Amino acid sequence: MDKVLSPNVIFLPIILFIGFITSFEDFKEYRIKNKWVIFGLFYSFLVYLFVFILSNSGLLNSYLIRNFDKWCINLIISSLVAYLLWHFKMWGAGDAKLFICYVALIPIGQYSKVYFNYYFASFLLLLTVFIPATVFLIAQSVIYFINSFDFSKSEEKIRGWIAESLAKFNKIEAIKILLGFFLFFLFFKVANEQLYNFFGSRIPGDQNTPILISLLAFRPLAKIFNKNIKFIIFALIILIIYVVFRMAYPWQQFILEIKNILGKTVLIMVLFPALKKIVDLYTERVVQKTSHFAIWMFLGVLITWFL
Repeated sequence: MDKVLSPNVIFLPIILFIGFITSFEDFKEYRIKNKWVIFGLFYSFLVYLFVFILSNSGLLNSYLIRNFDKWCINLIISSLVAYLLWHFKMWGAGDAKLFICYVALIPIGQYSKVYFNYYFASFLLLLTVFIPATVFLIAQSVIYFINSFDFSKSEEKIRGWIAESLAKFNKIEAIKILLGFFLFFLFFKVANEQLYNFFGSRIPGDQNTPILISLLAFRPLAKIFNKNIKFIIFALIILIIYVVFRMAYPWQQFILEIKNILGKTVLIMVLFPALKKIVDLYTERVVQKTSHFAIWMFLGVLITWFL
């Protein structure tokens, strides 16, 4: 049966109602009212309670109850992720609460079958929210940068930017951050291999996922890598163990893996500062007055639902 015509459709009208009204109010008033979030959560919990009662009475056999444990774990993990994104100032408190509301309203079985539907299924929702929003922001930023850039003085500006960057450059700090992101990508690679060996599934997005996470959370991750000496010691130990373990494999494969991980690490180290420079120029002038994240979240929910 098509996903849209499944029993999940009982959640769709409420999702559409909350999506439209929060998007409209965010666009007009730059705020997301708690009453809509509470309404969505209350509706979701009420549906699950109703289904639970009918299932116990033998009147209904619903997959909602069979997957209730996964739904609960997904909601708990999503709430933690939403809090962390708010804590690191990647979205507002209202956005975090609205995300939790949407997670509660999307049944586990509604996520795309091409996507893993285990205990953090709403990771797909995060991707469908942040990827379009990020691409749009970067595109607008680049256009704004090109239109506002004085190419007649471009050489002088570029030299000034390079000189300023070199003056602030700290070799020890750069090595710590480089090592931290190298281990970050290495962790995802090893975790991916182990997930596939034990469960026959991989981390969604494979190695593109840590690149996206690195770009979105570059500053908090870099701060952790730079300030925490215990992490650096741990990273060196893990790296040594990995090197020793991989030496049992053909050295060509080992070199290829190291080059691949190092390439992604250097890409993030170079790409983030460049994008940040362009995006900061745009956000300082424009985004603070025109950013409506509830709209992007509603778009992500629709993509997730109908994917």
